[in-house]
Amino acid sequence: MGKAGEKFGAPVEAGKGERFLPFLMKVLTCKQALPLQIHPDKELSRRLHRKNPKQFADFNHKPEIAVALTPFLGFAGFQPIITIKSLLTSIPELDALLRPFESYQTFISATPKATSADLKELVRSVLRMDPKSDASGLLKTVKDALAAGTGMAAPEKEARDGNDVDAAIEGLLSRFEREGVEAFGKAELGDEEKKRLVKALKKMQEFYKGDPGSIVAAFMMNLIELRPGEGIYVGADGVHAWLDGQIIELMATSDNVLNLGFVPAAEKDSVDLFIDAVTCEPKSGEEYKLSKQEWKLSSGAGATIYKVPTEEFSLYHVDGDAQKSTTIKPLNGPTVCIVTAVNTTAGKITQTGTVDDSSARAEVDDIKRGQVYLIGAGTEVEFAPGVEVWASFWDDQEQEQSGTA
Repeated sequence: MGKAGEKFGAPVEAGKGERFLPFLMKVLTCKQALPLQIHPDKELSRRLHRKNPKQFADFNHKPEIAVALTPFLGFAGFQPIITIKSLLTSIPELDALLRPFESYQTFISATPKATSADLKELVRSVLRMDPKSDASGLLKTVKDALAAGTGMAAPEKEARDGNDVDAAIEGLLSRFEREGVEAFGKAELGDEEKKRLVKALKKMQEFYKGDPGSIVAAFMMNLIELRPGEGIYVGADGVHAWLDGQIIELMATSDNVLNLGFVPAAEKDSVDLFIDAVTCEPKSGEEYKLSKQEWKLSSGAGATIYKVPTEEFSLYHVDGDAQKSTTIKPLNGPTVCIVTAVNTTAGKITQTGTVDDSSARAEVDDIKRGQVYLIGAGTEVEFAPGVEVWASFWDDQEQEQSGTA
């Protein structure tokens, strides 16, 4: 950011001595499954940058949050091991698909004492399947899949591919049309969870038919539904894939990514590198959700602050109260503010103070939806009634600016 970075109070980047904006913020609309991916942690990013600086342009990590603006569906992290086993063994199409893999046999026989390492080996086997093949596939029909899954026919000891994945998923979807939630057998999911999973499978099949990543995402990861205003946090190396809805996405500044699903085959990264790097701590989807509270640095109508477990950024929301304005006390770092609604004919933002001059005052009139503002350190900000904003800022944790400590 150069001299502007000093003016706006941006932190200094370690090792370079230059000021930079430590976060990226965007409004993201998902109409199809976005890549199944992880972002490398700092240690791996350094190694990858040294080996391939063209693909891995920096050596930072990229923890991120997603906060829903509309109803949202996305996958994040691995489910509890016992839940994964119940899904894989209760759905005959899946059992037939995976039974030839030694890693699958190890995983189901060891559960409930299966380890994260056992799960990672199973994920490795699935992701190594060729997503596209000219072969006819082993599970050619729903009948074959059901027969194999119920012991009426033994699956051949051959490699699976995208055709088999497609047949397994379509087999389950076809039975769901006839049987409803009973198609999931004794899988440990509630009825509404099963219906959401079917919705997700249809979405993935529409755009990425037969992608092995669909098996990992749908049956091994948490499918998380968010209502507007709810959010989730995914740490560095955390596996995720967004599916449907509009979100505020906020993350540390980095372009490093490893994609293993829902991208063209030529764009997929190394399965072994992904498996070595991915965080595998099976837990429920609820444990990924962000907490939020009224922010002590706001007044008037007030703002909501999200508790984000990373030092690069925090997020607050001003909901656009029709009667009262909202004032945010000065922060000692830069803020990026996105206007998401203006429910008034006199929308404006008033700024008081800068790093250099505490008495400076400026007003921005005629605020419009979709506008973005960069607010400097040392500036008090007042949002007029009716102006809804989402704002990310560098959280100087020593000052407890987030108000969540």
